[in-house]
Amino acid sequence: MPGSTEHLVVVGGTSGIGLSVARAAHALGCQVTIAGRGAQRAADIAGSIGPGATGLHIDLEDTASIRAALADGPAIDHLVLTPIRRLATSVKDFNIVEANRLAHIKLTGYVAAVSAALPRLKPTSSIVLFAGLSKANPYVGSTMISIVNGGIVGMTKTMAVELSPIRVNCLSPGLVPDSPTWERAIQQGATAIVDAMAARTPARRLASSADIVHAVFFLLDNRAVNGIDLEIDGGIQLV
Repeated sequence: MPGSTEHLVVVGGTSGIGLSVARAAHALGCQVTIAGRGAQRAADIAGSIGPGATGLHIDLEDTASIRAALADGPAIDHLVLTPIRRLATSVKDFNIVEANRLAHIKLTGYVAAVSAALPRLKPTSSIVLFAGLSKANPYVGSTMISIVNGGIVGMTKTMAVELSPIRVNCLSPGLVPDSPTWERAIQQGATAIVDAMAARTPARRLASSADIVHAVFFLLDNRAVNGIDLEIDGGIQLV
């Protein structure tokens, strides 16, 4: 787990899994900085996390906002990037404009954020990027989601080599029922889908947000883990 004297920056930390990571790190005594769209919104959410948490405006579609937020400040021990833009599209019904936005956020935006933060990273720092299980388990409508998540795995390996000795890993969650996205889906009638997938999983359970946070902390903490894609899926791919 990140230490009480360490500084954790979570891009995408204003909502979802990113916010869960930020809250858990703050509870451990870490200095926490979260970044997301809207300066006031980020500041308000940082205030809800607790004393000392800081909020910054970053829009991964806006390179200037990335540089402005990350160029200056205290040293960064751990950098976590979680953002994604939800998009359902297929090859047969391909929305080029929205596909380009997703690719820009998840691929170009991730690299731009790491590049901007690099002068503040230490040789002992670590980076965690978020991919997703759709890279290996595509579904109807996941064309671009699967493509960019696969790209994050390649990005992780490239960065682990290029940024050495800084460690870079990625995490690929499967379905997370208590994430905001799936909580909304369940409220709209997706309970049967979630229950069926949990029943198929060898672990007989799907990952929770707490499981994802635990996995992030493992990647941040274990100094022998570098360049890997950690899949958190309860073993669903085995069946």
